[in-house]
Amino acid sequence: MAMHEWGARARMAALVLACAWAGQAGAQAPDWKVFLKRASIEQIQVSPDGTRVAVAERIGESTQITIRNLATMAAEVRFDPGTQGEVGKLRWIDDDRVLLSANRTDSKYKVAFVRPAMWIVSRDGRDKYLLPSNFLATIEGDPNHLLVHECSDWKDGKCFDEVRKAEIGHLARTGEKVIVAPDRESELFADRHGNVRFSISEDDKAMTRLQVHTPGQEGWTLINDSEKSGLHVYPLGITADGEHAYLEAERATGASAIERYDFATGARTQVHQDPESDATRTIYAFDGVTPIGAYFRPTHPVAVVWDSTHPDAAAIKQILAAFPGRVVAITSATRDRNKAIVKTFGDRDPGTYYLFDRAAKKATLIARSRAWLPENTLPPSRDVSLVARDGMPLHGVLTLPPGKERNLPMIVLVHGGPHGPFDDATFDQESALIASQGYAVLRVNFRGSGGYGKSFETAGYKQWGRAMQDDVTDATKWAIAQGIADAGRVCVYGASYGGYSALMGAVREPALYRCAASYAGPLDLAKMYKWGGIRRSDYGMEYLARVLGKDETDLAARSPAKQVASIKVPVLIGHGRLDGRVDVAHSRAMVKAMKKAGLAVESIEYPNEGHGLNIDADEADFYTKLLAFFARNTAPATAASAP
Repeated sequence: MAMHEWGARARMAALVLACAWAGQAGAQAPDWKVFLKRASIEQIQVSPDGTRVAVAERIGESTQITIRNLATMAAEVRFDPGTQGEVGKLRWIDDDRVLLSANRTDSKYKVAFVRPAMWIVSRDGRDKYLLPSNFLATIEGDPNHLLVHECSDWKDGKCFDEVRKAEIGHLARTGEKVIVAPDRESELFADRHGNVRFSISEDDKAMTRLQVHTPGQEGWTLINDSEKSGLHVYPLGITADGEHAYLEAERATGASAIERYDFATGARTQVHQDPESDATRTIYAFDGVTPIGAYFRPTHPVAVVWDSTHPDAAAIKQILAAFPGRVVAITSATRDRNKAIVKTFGDRDPGTYYLFDRAAKKATLIARSRAWLPENTLPPSRDVSLVARDGMPLHGVLTLPPGKERNLPMIVLVHGGPHGPFDDATFDQESALIASQGYAVLRVNFRGSGGYGKSFETAGYKQWGRAMQDDVTDATKWAIAQGIADAGRVCVYGASYGGYSALMGAVREPALYRCAASYAGPLDLAKMYKWGGIRRSDYGMEYLARVLGKDETDLAARSPAKQVASIKVPVLIGHGRLDGRVDVAHSRAMVKAMKKAGLAVESIEYPNEGHGLNIDADEADFYTKLLAFFARNTAPATAASAP
């Protein structure tokens, strides 16, 4: 058992966690390349009887499952998916059996091309069963059966899923048919008693349909059709007794609301709505399936427990209070709910696992997912708020080099997506990597980002290069006005949409930024209808029309590749040649246009990469060149070089 991974199990009364970080004082700042290292501990699940934990841990080039004795943390048995093995789902079915999904990444491209296989293995490693279908749910009180689902009617690349009750140990049998999904490509939700209760589907126009099923009856009942209501409604989970569920329901204005759904009557009752944001992470009871609260406000997480009457509510509130400033998740619990595995995240906490003892009111440090990144050496982050030029409230995250706060070189890091994703306050390895080199890193949730309600997200539609870009500009100017950033040493960078925004920043604000860098950016908006994977489906074409528009003159005005004459600063462009989402032709066209105009541009192509960087050597190469690019272009001006 390596002590750098497995904590020294210091016990902390009343959940006071000051001792949890003992031994870190005086640690040296980590080399930036260790930020790229994959977490060594990926999952920990406690057995129902509380005697063991199943741990997904990275060993060499694969993720393996180790069964450890909880009292001693000694390894008892290990399951190895093989070279380049990956593990997805991991959970105990009962005291002796573990359910896991496993597959392998391709040795050349470092991407898994096939769906993971679902296995049930005994904790002693002697018995192993392959599920013939995809796992859906366990059944409380029936450890010998599972709900599984598989395609029953394939057509036009989509299918209706059929749910069956399969017997463990005889999984070659198809099992008893339970129900068929009402729509193609539905996501199904089951309760703890073997009943499928919800189906949520999305069509080619991004419209969703939420339907409910009553056990013992035929068919499905429609709860919400977004094409008619104009609003999406999603299930969060079902209560342990199966009588109620919680939904997240969009509102026409403002953030989404949490609703309690009564299966018997169909009544929907609002139980909480945050004034600023949607729910960003659900808080579940110790059973792992009953929603009792959620986190809100991405850049400044606020935990709300809306069901204070639940038997686990008091203990969960105690756990939440013990980890101020961090996001907390209960990953698993024992059958008697006396012990639970708690995982925490924070701006300088990449993921830490504790064993919570409910009766003793104590927590024990088990492991840190990235133990080579001591908290006191990592760049701290804080939330920032500002108002855009048109009065739109904006929120973001500022990451600073340890011990430094004023007059810094700054990198404005724009997130991808752009519609749906958002930046939050938890540890971000890219921001931390860049900040570790002495830069302030600013991330802003510009309009169009997710997390702040339907109206905030749709406010970004057809605003690529316009109001969305203004938000990034206004955030940059805010940081300069606050004295955080040195006005003469600011660069902008991003990947995917972030890469587009970075180069549009150089186009629209030639005096604001000193350099701009893009990875896999869609740089010619009109070509999005002709190049790349988004255009290859009706859904994709509908999405492009909705968020970009179709007027080619307007698209050209908002495309960096068509506006290179406005760029006055050095540019770095990276792209994977196998990018199936944003074709490498975007970057090539941009580089060609810049070189033709005699502008400074550095380009990098990776022959075996797609829309992201999956190969370790390529990732290290890209960040080496990116950091060197930033260093050259944010160096303090000298008397000879100052304008």
